[in-house]
Amino acid sequence: MSFAGVALALCAAVLVPPPAARAFAEDICYTEDGAPAHNCGPLPPVCPLDDPDAPVCGLQAFAAYGFTLRRPLGGRSLVHTDSTYIIARSVGFSERDAYWIAAYDEATDLGSFAPRDVDGRLVPDADSLTTQDISGLVRTHFATGGFLFHFLPTMRGPSDAQPDGLSPDADDPAHEVMLTHLRRWAMAGPGSAAPLCTGGFTNPGADGDYATGAACYGDAEPAQIHGEYAVETPVAIPFDNETGEQVISGDVRSGQFDSWIGDNAWNARTGIYLHALGDRISHRACTDAGTITPPSPDRPEFRIDLNKPTCDQGPHAIRHEYETGVDFAGLEPGDRTTEAMLSMVYDELVAFAQARGTLDERATLPATKTALVSGGLVPALQIREPVERMTAVTEVGCRAGVGQFPGTPTCLA
Repeated sequence: MSFAGVALALCAAVLVPPPAARAFAEDICYTEDGAPAHNCGPLPPVCPLDDPDAPVCGLQAFAAYGFTLRRPLGGRSLVHTDSTYIIARSVGFSERDAYWIAAYDEATDLGSFAPRDVDGRLVPDADSLTTQDISGLVRTHFATGGFLFHFLPTMRGPSDAQPDGLSPDADDPAHEVMLTHLRRWAMAGPGSAAPLCTGGFTNPGADGDYATGAACYGDAEPAQIHGEYAVETPVAIPFDNETGEQVISGDVRSGQFDSWIGDNAWNARTGIYLHALGDRISHRACTDAGTITPPSPDRPEFRIDLNKPTCDQGPHAIRHEYETGVDFAGLEPGDRTTEAMLSMVYDELVAFAQARGTLDERATLPATKTALVSGGLVPALQIREPVERMTAVTEVGCRAGVGQFPGTPTCLA
């Protein structure tokens, strides 16, 4: 059977999972028998670091993540969760705020998040540390527009250069529509009038962009959003949405977000934005090539084209396996997404801490960032063995004086 045939056979498992399933990007997975955590999808030792298109490795990686999706206890990402917490604490956020920023960062993938220890057991008082349900944003939820929080293509004309998703411009509403839309909404904070719209599409803003308008596109007369996402090109999954307020959970729409989340609404907004930023970088090989076409008089719909070879599920899965547990120096420059992600998340958390009046000015020193990110989190995340990797990431926070994320090993000193 061809890769396309196998991919289609696995597609139902990966892209249309049951409610308890988990999806791409977790690197720490839990077992049901209380054994220590294991790697969700380690790169097979025979697979090269410089060839994400290797077909056999792509099939192995895709199958590994299909299996991971079915693990009852799921897992978490040390990049989206633990690293975000450590950075947030280091730049000046309180322990409470840093936790909820990180928790909602992970919940954007999973729908909800509760911390577990290294053996998969819920931590004490887990109920009080569990996020509200935000399953409308989950990456496999095509019908709600959740998919578009994770795959963020750009809007560009025929003469516009392809963007560099390793350092996306979160202040470029003309091109980085969803990213700038989410940042504006997150930075505005609870009670603001900034909308959160499906696909990031608003009525035209002051400069004619579709990201910064005062209301979601179409107001009472929504437009269609039609997209295609590659399984293996040219085989693709079609998806359709309507413009308007984003679905958060069930019948809850984004206009009710703050009341739905409660006291942690600003932290949740920040975590959701940081997740989308991280995924814009993580999926850059796909989304740099993808495009958004706005409505026109003869075709009144948005079109999203992610039916590109760099979006194929084999390379997609391999690139997630490149994110932890490998020697980043052996990767092609464009695949060193973890380093790029951590750097931008650090800078953005500095900006959010400054906006909220909690910034520790020492965080603005280049040496502080270098020590925490390049000298701490990056080498820790390259450790292949999962429990050792989690312990090493925890120790980065311990050395920085911010303590450990709930459920991780206790600081040694």
